[in-house]
Amino acid sequence: MPSSKTPVIFDTDPGIDDAMALIFLNACKRLEVIGVTTVFGNASVEQCTNNALYLCERFNIQAPVHAGAGKTFEGVDGGDYPTFVHGEYGLGDLNATPASRKQESPDAVNFLIESALKHAGELIIIAVGRMTNLAQAIAASDEFSRSVKQVVTMGGAVNVPGNVSQWAEANIFGDPEATDIVFKSGIPITLVGLDVTMKTVMSRSYIQDLKGKCGDAGVLLSQITPYYLDFYHSQTGENGFACHDSSAVAHAENPDIHKTVRGTLSVVLAGEERGRTLFRRDESGNHEFCSEVDAPTLLKTYENYLVEAYA
Repeated sequence: MPSSKTPVIFDTDPGIDDAMALIFLNACKRLEVIGVTTVFGNASVEQCTNNALYLCERFNIQAPVHAGAGKTFEGVDGGDYPTFVHGEYGLGDLNATPASRKQESPDAVNFLIESALKHAGELIIIAVGRMTNLAQAIAASDEFSRSVKQVVTMGGAVNVPGNVSQWAEANIFGDPEATDIVFKSGIPITLVGLDVTMKTVMSRSYIQDLKGKCGDAGVLLSQITPYYLDFYHSQTGENGFACHDSSAVAHAENPDIHKTVRGTLSVVLAGEERGRTLFRRDESGNHEFCSEVDAPTLLKTYENYLVEAYA
């Protein structure tokens, strides 16, 4: 019997917050993850793919993992990875290798194209890293853009400062040319950016409380979040971190969790504002920008889903 859930591909660069988002997505009631595609960002694409495979194996996530881009859309090497945020291995101090899970063929781009055509008008892509894979799929297939129902992306900073420059957020800054292609593709896009993710804080006490409630998911949180908490504390003095990637999953599961504004997104490609996300309000636009968030509901949803799925 066909699933009544919405098919989703998780395009990711695990990453501590990516890992937290993946186990959340696996617990969602309305979404079915049919594949995980990896991209460089928080670590090399090889390390990110390893981490995705490990997480899928550990939490019995049956979706195949397909390795994607290791360089930007224009072929620029990933360069320095943010080990000061996510640790040497991407998952804090957790150096984990899957026992048996292997990446599958085809590569991420071809898997994205094949899945979009198979699930035409239904597929949602949750993109929580650089949008290089998506841009390559758009460039390779005219049908891809017409087939994808929606891209929900964690990225950008519209009315708040960026986190890698005064203007730019890390995922957008990491490959602005790819972002530009995706924004201009005609695919309906919802931007879940720093404007809302910075307002949803997972405190040290919130994480500590979760650890004892949700089985092995709680164990994972105890393994990977201390590094993240320490980084945020060193930057802000606060005992908590912003809920970035899980906010995109939360929106795909329940769009009412955010207030959105309709319009058109664009990205600055040159100069000191390179990577800046711009938004022009337009009721006829094909994009949505998340401007406000019901943070208590998002945090309670994350907790409830993990407890129900993994306790």
